[in-house]
Amino acid sequence: MKSFFLASAVAATLALAMPTAADAKTNVQIYFGVPHYGYQMGPDYRFRSGYGWYQDRNYYNRGRLSCGEAKWRVRDKGYRNVATIECRGATYTFKARRGGNRVTVYVNSWNGRVWRG
Repeated sequence: MKSFFLASAVAATLALAMPTAADAKTNVQIYFGVPHYGYQMGPDYRFRSGYGWYQDRNYYNRGRLSCGEAKWRVRDKGYRNVATIECRGATYTFKARRGGNRVTVYVNSWNGRVWRG
């Protein structure tokens, strides 16, 4: 019985002598909507006072051709029966006829360059 009390006393002393876990100092911020960053991540990021840098969603729509304008450029290159496949991103895609053949035609949405696929 003496050894039990002695073991309990030693265990209690060791438990008190052990360092306690450090408090974690963590700063968690939750944003709903557009995320803001502490630094500019790219040329399309804008600064908002009190929040930080955020991505301007309209940046990629500036200076781009409309789908209709790209379609007219394809027609101006001699293609007929032009049908739109996709008008998103950096490259617009169309199906068209030229010389009786059905071809895929691509248009760069920034500079209007037309090429056949």
